[in-house]
Amino acid sequence: MVFNYVLFNVFINFIVFHSFNIKNDINYPIKKNSLIHAYISSLGGILYLTNLISFRIQELVVYYSLGYIIYDVIIYTLYKEIKNERNITYFHHSLFLIGILYYYQEPKIYSTLILSEISTIPLNLRWLKKQEGNVKLTKFYSYLFYISFFIFRVVNGSHILYTLTDFKKKCIISTFLGLNYYWFYLMTKKLIKSLR
Repeated sequence: MVFNYVLFNVFINFIVFHSFNIKNDINYPIKKNSLIHAYISSLGGILYLTNLISFRIQELVVYYSLGYIIYDVIIYTLYKEIKNERNITYFHHSLFLIGILYYYQEPKIYSTLILSEISTIPLNLRWLKKQEGNVKLTKFYSYLFYISFFIFRVVNGSHILYTLTDFKKKCIISTFLGLNYYWFYLMTKKLIKSLR
């Protein structure tokens, strides 16, 4: 049954990806598919944490995320145009997969961590507006991305790490958090440089 759900969600991501693959730029459907995933997964986390959806409904959202990860890895494997992002995508998605595997043990922690996908929304909107040449909105989404990344990835992740007592889970969260700290450091350097 789980296999069928996952396969169905890989197929859904295939359909979504190819419906946006109308331009000559592979990044366009990748960003659009990522944007949709960010909306769905973060909304699932919010609704689960506020008791508006059940464990079972959130599980379906988790299956959707698993389908997204699998299809995204396939895309990054097949398209040489994006090979420079391949290794970091594999690493990030591996951490995401570990999180999904822990969903059944720790649905609240998973749902809290998936809120980090909220920062992916302005990230992808920034890319899309940049492609359209909309400088004002690109800048707006850049700042929104920076702020949301800090709140939902750095602060949220740090809080979860602080509250955990299980050593194995702390190690897993530390790896995820280390990646986010590194990315935030790079973003901060870029922000400081742009303000000079």
